[in-house]
Amino acid sequence: MAKKQLQYQKIEDYIIKQIKNGKVHRGDKLPSENELCAQFNVSRMTVNKALTHLTDQEYIERIPGKGSFVRGPRIERKIPEMLSFSEEHRRAGIKTEAKLLHYSVICAREVPEIIDKLNLKENDFIHYFIRLRLGDGKPMAVSYNYISVIKVPYLDITYLEKSLYQYLEEKLNLQLAYNDTTISVVMPNKEIQKHLEMSEKRDVVLSTHISYLTDNTPFEYTETYYHADQYSFRYQCYRQEK
Repeated sequence: MAKKQLQYQKIEDYIIKQIKNGKVHRGDKLPSENELCAQFNVSRMTVNKALTHLTDQEYIERIPGKGSFVRGPRIERKIPEMLSFSEEHRRAGIKTEAKLLHYSVICAREVPEIIDKLNLKENDFIHYFIRLRLGDGKPMAVSYNYISVIKVPYLDITYLEKSLYQYLEEKLNLQLAYNDTTISVVMPNKEIQKHLEMSEKRDVVLSTHISYLTDNTPFEYTETYYHADQYSFRYQCYRQEK
């Protein structure tokens, strides 16, 4: 005899099905506890148990005083694998887009903090652009990119709304080798909050990296700000022999 499904499990399954079928999306607010009680004819304790389980499974996020909201898929970045934004999200089954917010060519002296990162001189030039990264149509990250004009003399900006790494490798025949990445948690400024459509100021994950070619010369420096609840970073540590 099949085991009878408990009431809280019916609520869990219903909400999970709504998420997987695309009836609700990341950031959408779920019905209130009272509304779920009425919908399923159960107690608040039962509803609370279902929402707690959904929170533990990272399907939803509960914000005190505001309600329960659908969480986005959590992207696991395996370190030290070098992937583009499009590649890592494609693995998670997320449809990605890039929206170009700004592009210009600037002189290195305008951004002195970038000169040493890319081994440039003050009079060298840099491709500078800002891109909003979307997952399933919603903002997931915003990136600030600096690419050496010495290494990439020509940049077709129409490709900046696609995969940058794919363009560099397939169209420009550059041999990408590795990233030197630093990850931290920071408070976003107003511009980043606006780009990520954050209703309140909360921590974001900042990933900064310098990208190198196979001859060990740097060609790109990028700062990317992610919604903190969407990412985890995985790496393996090996103990050195004494």
